[in-house]
Amino acid sequence: MNTKVLKTFLTICRVGSVTKAAQLLYISQPALSRQIQDLEDELDCKLFDRSKRQLALTESGFLLQQRAQEILNLDERTKKELRENAGFLSGELRIGCVESLAVPYLAEKFQRFHADYPQVQFEIYSADGDDIRSALDHDRIDMGIVLEPIEAAKYDAIDLPIADRWGIVVRDDSPAASRASVGTAELAAMRMILPRRAIVRNEIKTWFSDIVTDKSVVLYHNLPSLSLHFIKSGIGDALLCVEGSYSIRSTSGLRFIPLEPQRAARHKFVRRKNHRLSKAGEIFWSQLQNHDL
Repeated sequence: MNTKVLKTFLTICRVGSVTKAAQLLYISQPALSRQIQDLEDELDCKLFDRSKRQLALTESGFLLQQRAQEILNLDERTKKELRENAGFLSGELRIGCVESLAVPYLAEKFQRFHADYPQVQFEIYSADGDDIRSALDHDRIDMGIVLEPIEAAKYDAIDLPIADRWGIVVRDDSPAASRASVGTAELAAMRMILPRRAIVRNEIKTWFSDIVTDKSVVLYHNLPSLSLHFIKSGIGDALLCVEGSYSIRSTSGLRFIPLEPQRAARHKFVRRKNHRLSKAGEIFWSQLQNHDL
């Protein structure tokens, strides 16, 4: 498949019209229609349903739309990596990161790396541990920072020197807001918002036994960002999260209270095993591993 034709196909998908796409691409409509017909002949399938008044993708068309973007992204990354091998370090590092104290830590590492390699760009993917592992497995990111616990058997991992306290975020007018810490007795009466990750929920159950049950949970979240607003609106009494996920976007009217006894979560920097990164990625990983950043 010709990458130029794939770009043409994606343009039609984006604007929803062969006529509009032809105008944007500065080619005639018959020539554009011929390109798509040739592509359908090559793939031996129909990409558009032409029986309807409005242009619509077939099931095969939807599949190609997804794969075409992946192919074009890979094509661009390959070109950048080949330029790196020629002695010019550039390209892009795609890194996933949980919302925690890892954010300012990662920002500092980026700043130091960028000072040495100003042509390297970063793409940041904000997600929880499950989504970061999925993105790694499907090559949507190169590496990621996750919170323990994590099933790390199929990943290379670097233990990071940062830990985050678990606690709850409550409204300023909550009875718990004046406390220095919060324990089982206070949590028993609260409507909770919890992380959705099964491995974390299982660990939470070991902390609080039968106190935090499905009946006491009003909402599960993958990232705390939106949940802060739910707590502020009174949908739930307490958001259980690590302190860093609150401190990086402290919201007026709310406050963080650590758990008692104290619970801490450590961080790991992970990548797929037996998977070669770009030259820039390998240098970044090596410098972090050897504490050179």
